[in-house]
Amino acid sequence: MKKKLFLIILALAILTSLTAGTLAVYTKTVTETEKIEAKRFAFSAVGDIAGDSTTINLAPTESMEYDFTIANVDSEGGPVAEVPLKFDVTIDYQEAATRMPGLVAVLYSGEEVVGVVSDGKITYSAQSSADVLFDESFKVVLTWTDDGSSNVGQTLAGASKLSIAAGLTLTVVATQVI
Repeated sequence: MKKKLFLIILALAILTSLTAGTLAVYTKTVTETEKIEAKRFAFSAVGDIAGDSTTINLAPTESMEYDFTIANVDSEGGPVAEVPLKFDVTIDYQEAATRMPGLVAVLYSGEEVVGVVSDGKITYSAQSSADVLFDESFKVVLTWTDDGSSNVGQTLAGASKLSIAAGLTLTVVATQVI
């Protein structure tokens, strides 16, 4: 019986040894850590009335300019946007055009007329490239033209010193191009 018990223990020991040897595997772990950062989204739009005027002040047949720039930087000399941007420009002078018969606006990029005029609004789109400075100048020329009628509306607007606080509104929306 002792011999039989010894053989069983020996068989178990051999079986355990074989099993342990066949379950052995190589393992290795490599870990690397990298920084994640968002690409720079930078954009600015700045405008003012040409000359030293603080108000667009017109009489029939007169014109004034509103100048503005669009850039893919937050500030002059700042870092350029690392993504391409689409700029959607809207110039709204709808209320002024309604209340000042004959008022027209034209958008220029350099000397070229750009944009689509409809119902007292001008819309225009421009696009920049990633990592390339985009700094474009524009001007809106507002002219109070002869409206071709009896000029009663123009006379009434001038006689009452019509003032429209939000007569011209520039909105520029920058969106990353995907």
